[in-house]
Amino acid sequence: MKKIFAIVSFAALMMTASVSSQARDGIFNFGIKAGLNFTNMSGLKDFGQQDFLKTYTGFNAGMVFNFNLPLGFELNPEVLYVQSGQRTKDYSISGADINGGSFKTGSIRVPINVQWGIGLFNDFIKPYVVVSPYVGAVLFGNGSILNVDFDSESVNSYLNRFQYGIGVGAGIYIWNFQVSFKWNWDLNPTFKDNGSFVGAVGDAIKADNKKFNGGELSIAYFF
Repeated sequence: MKKIFAIVSFAALMMTASVSSQARDGIFNFGIKAGLNFTNMSGLKDFGQQDFLKTYTGFNAGMVFNFNLPLGFELNPEVLYVQSGQRTKDYSISGADINGGSFKTGSIRVPINVQWGIGLFNDFIKPYVVVSPYVGAVLFGNGSILNVDFDSESVNSYLNRFQYGIGVGAGIYIWNFQVSFKWNWDLNPTFKDNGSFVGAVGDAIKADNKKFNGGELSIAYFF
C-alpha cells in the first residue's frame, strides 16, 4: 500500500510540475521581485577599531523580465528600487569623539542578469548561476559618514548620480518562484572626486575610493 501511495504521489507531482512549469515556458515571462540588501562601503579607514564598520540592511523591489534562450541560458533584465548604505559605531581617537551613524542612498537599478541552469523534473526545479552587470541612477542620499552629516539637499553636490557595477551569484527556480543570492560591487565611487569632506577625520572620508558592495537576497514570482 505504501509503495502504491508513493508511486501515485510521485506521478501527481510530475503532473503538477508539467502543468505549473508552463508559466515559465515560451520566450518571455514577467515577474515581480523583492528582497533584502546587506551592504557596506569600501575605503573607510577603521583606525584599528574592532567592529568599526557595521552592515547596513536595506531592501530592493521591482520588476523582472525573463527571456528563455537555448542551451539552458536565460536573460533576466530587472528594474529595481535599491537601498544601499553603511553603518559605523561611535568611538574615540586621539581624544576626539567620533560619532557613528548610518548613510544610505536610494537608487533605481537596472541589472541585466545572464543566467545558466539545468532544469529538473520538467523544469519544476532549476538551479542556476548568474552574472549581472548593472547601471543605476541615484535618487537621494542622507545620513552621516563618521562626523560628516548630510541631508537630502546638501548631499546632491557630492553624490555620483550615475552608478554602475557587476554582481555574481546563484539561485533556484521552484515552480514559478525564483530565489537568488548575488554579491554586487559598485565599480565607480559613490561620491564625486572633489577632494575630502572637511571634518574631524580628514582624509579618512576622501571621496575618491568609497564604493558600495554587498549581498542581495531576493525572491521573485513569475506570472
